[in-house]
Amino acid sequence: MADTATGLLPAQQVTLDAVRTPSQQRPVYPNDFAAELRQQSEDALAELVETARQLDNRGVWISKRDLAGVFGCEARYLADADTPFEWSVPTARGTVLHKAVELSIHQRFEPQDAVSAAVERLVADDENLGSFLAVATAGEHADLLAGCVALLTRFDETFPPMQRSWRPAAEVKARARLCGGAIVLSGKYDLTLGTPASVGGPDGGQRAGKVIIDLKTGSRTPTDPEDLRFYALVETLSVGVPPLGVGSFYVAEGRIEHETVTAEVLDSALRRTVDGIGKLVTLRSGDREPRRVPGPPCRWCTISADCGPGQEWLSDPDD
Repeated sequence: MADTATGLLPAQQVTLDAVRTPSQQRPVYPNDFAAELRQQSEDALAELVETARQLDNRGVWISKRDLAGVFGCEARYLADADTPFEWSVPTARGTVLHKAVELSIHQRFEPQDAVSAAVERLVADDENLGSFLAVATAGEHADLLAGCVALLTRFDETFPPMQRSWRPAAEVKARARLCGGAIVLSGKYDLTLGTPASVGGPDGGQRAGKVIIDLKTGSRTPTDPEDLRFYALVETLSVGVPPLGVGSFYVAEGRIEHETVTAEVLDSALRRTVDGIGKLVTLRSGDREPRRVPGPPCRWCTISADCGPGQEWLSDPDD
């Protein structure tokens, strides 16, 4: 990204300062850094390969949502996985905002126009979303559009205008195939800025330069930092160079929580990912019963009525 910007609003400047690192201060990694990380990953997962192939010969796909689910209430995670996805105004709001931001990268829109264009594109590309909007009431339509315009306006006021030199990209799909495809780490980044660069020469190394950003339209969750570290791991394994940093941008707050990616961060992400994959594979194979972890999610859990620990938690007045 460029190191200078002028005419920014105070919140925009704060965001830019959080993610900007001068070129000479960006870390340089050895050319074999990603290859060694991949080898560590595959060595740690080797004993799971046979079971993973039995579960699905196309590979067991792992997302940040899978890891968050298995480190929470496993019973709820399995129940949610078996429940067909249904569109609602809140879920559509986040999708529309992401598409509006994506369109705004390439052409300046007023928020109202960007949201309208985003809805039009999404309806054309996504049959399920189109079906939801086709039967939505006028009130739901108005609620969706008004909420998205308000969020996009907030985003424009607090996120610095993206320059072409930053190489911004939205809705970036990334995958890392491990162990011959038996396990696939999968992610989709809401927004990326910058790009890595080769220092040059056989021993020159690779300079980090990309920042991965999650756009959050809802509340903070405890797994937000871990989700982004997982993205950093996927990026390193797929591109071959670690990202410079990762961050969650909370649109309503107009604030970004940014973390610089280091070898230690990637090691932590790798250990958590390997642990989570082990839990997921044994859970999906039926080798053990899912853990039940009561807590605030019990209030909207689809199986709470038949869950003893969940009912006990819900009936406790202190909770």
